[in-house]
Amino acid sequence: MTLYLLFGLAALALVGLIVLLWRLWRDYAHLSPETEERERELALLNDAQANRVSDQILASPPDPDAAWRTMVERGAGRRRRSPPRR
Repeated sequence: MTLYLLFGLAALALVGLIVLLWRLWRDYAHLSPETEERERELALLNDAQANRVSDQILASPPDPDAAWRTMVERGAGRRRRSPPRR
């Protein structure tokens, strides 16, 4: 009888420990909606800053004329945005 009681208490203690660890981990890993939104914004910013190119563009590169036009447009855009030098 005491062996069953010890086994029951040990099983109850183990289940209690598992529940406690589960709750602690859930509270630790839970992100608030504000934090999730901030993480999403940071990921979008990182994607934009990484200047990533899609696989489709890599598989079929643009023709040289289109590439030249893009380069000229980007260069002209940079010149307009920068303050005049003295």
